[in-house]
Amino acid sequence: MPSIAMPVASAGLQTSADAVRLLKPFCVPPFYSQESYSDILKTAETLPSILSLSHMFERPLGVPEHPVDFSVWILAKGRRDVLAGIHEGLPSAFYAQEPWRRIRDFARSWVDETSPLHDVSSVWLEFDIRHRPSGIPTPLLFFTIGPHLSPQPGLELLQPKPFVSPEFASLRRCWELIPASCRYRTLGIFYSRHTEAIRLIIITNPDEAFAYLEKVGWPGSPAKLRKRVEKFLHFHSEIALHIDVHPQGVQPQVGMEIYVDENSLYRGRGGDCRPLLDLAVEESLCLPEIRDALTAWPGTGTESLADGRVVRVERMFHHVKLVSQLDLTLQAKAYTTAEYEESSPWDR
Repeated sequence: MPSIAMPVASAGLQTSADAVRLLKPFCVPPFYSQESYSDILKTAETLPSILSLSHMFERPLGVPEHPVDFSVWILAKGRRDVLAGIHEGLPSAFYAQEPWRRIRDFARSWVDETSPLHDVSSVWLEFDIRHRPSGIPTPLLFFTIGPHLSPQPGLELLQPKPFVSPEFASLRRCWELIPASCRYRTLGIFYSRHTEAIRLIIITNPDEAFAYLEKVGWPGSPAKLRKRVEKFLHFHSEIALHIDVHPQGVQPQVGMEIYVDENSLYRGRGGDCRPLLDLAVEESLCLPEIRDALTAWPGTGTESLADGRVVRVERMFHHVKLVSQLDLTLQAKAYTTAEYEESSPWDR
């Protein structure tokens, strides 16, 4: 396993782990186990803080213990140059892995003002923490684009097959059927999960979401699924629908992101999460103690670093994702976020 040497950085937050350590008083059972928090730090230690100071944490709600997965979010106005390897940051050892080389090439096109990828809205790097080997972490990559962009340039950089190949026939069809009202669409590449499926996420209203499942040939019953989740559809006028598109067609599993309000969906700063989590408890999808831990998560604070810098930390509840199988068995996952704003002593 190649060693990972971080580039020398100035004082302050140097790795993502330095930021996550500021959350330690809040990363406690039952949402986090000590082992889970430690495993997040191991992954975050490999990532430079300059890449992103927007983090997300994911965990199922219905079990007393489970690893918490970790993501970093990179906006178009953020440090895509770091992801592209143009600015020093990511360890050179990362590029021994094909996924990281593809991500770098994608990000270089994202930086290029003449590239069709320059208008990509954002990129998520998600790290599955459970059973992850030590060393270089392999992410899942999600990129979000508007309706005026084609997925072809991005997909052809992130994986080896041409977009016009027969293997992508199902995905092309699903893409063409996306409702015109859909503001954003996201594609996900599962580098660490060893599957040919591509995740497709669209944000739309429930009527269009369930009609879309029918149009793309989801093998379940959209009407029965809607009836199963109907109580969750009253918190916000839109949901984020997840489907996995395999060369053989749309896969059985469906995900639905449920947001508490408009600010949560589009700004990551939602209101009171308690009513949504109370419903998850009532539907036997969430343990009461996990709900209580999540309602205690949101808040702000400041932390002083050894060099005199100050970091403002904002912790937020983002959404619940309902995951359904064909038999309408549901699992609920919670997604929380943390954002960090670092300032020098002379900035105050």
